Amino acid sequence: MAVYTITKTYNTKGNMGMIDVTDDFREAVRRACREKKISSGIITGFTTGGVAALTTLEFEPGLVRHDVREAMQGIAPYRDENGRVIHYHHHDTWHDDNGSSHIHSLILSPFITIPFVEGEITIGPWQNLTLVECDTRNRVRDIVFQVMGE
Repeated sequence: MAVYTITKTYNTKGNMGMIDVTDDFREAVRRACREKKISSGIITGFTTGGVAALTTLEFEPGLVRHDVREAMQGIAPYRDENGRVIHYHHHDTWHDDNGSSHIHSLILSPFITIPFVEGEITIGPWQNLTLVECDTRNRVRDIVFQVMGE
């Protein structure tokens, strides 16, 4: 089985900023197929760092700019109704403010694996592969794309 790995860097926006990385997954598969002479297998994307995630969603403005953020704030809010940062025990260890970010990223997951067939990833028409920045501030993130196939 052939293995191909490539890493790409992204500048993210904090507080659930999202980047559509679907074309980057497609490009990694195309390169792997060309360079390793494969046609079918799986691609895994893994984002480094403790508070970023990869998922699939319909990359449309309401979901990306509002709905996902609001849903995650309902699960693990960052600020209370008075605008104060909510205390998480994580803050005691690192003296930071992103305890809720860690909860958001663990719910979503730092990786995603997608099969590909005949050089094409097998996502549906409304599925976009999406990098989600769960941290409270902008970051620089890497995605490691690893393609395995035959």
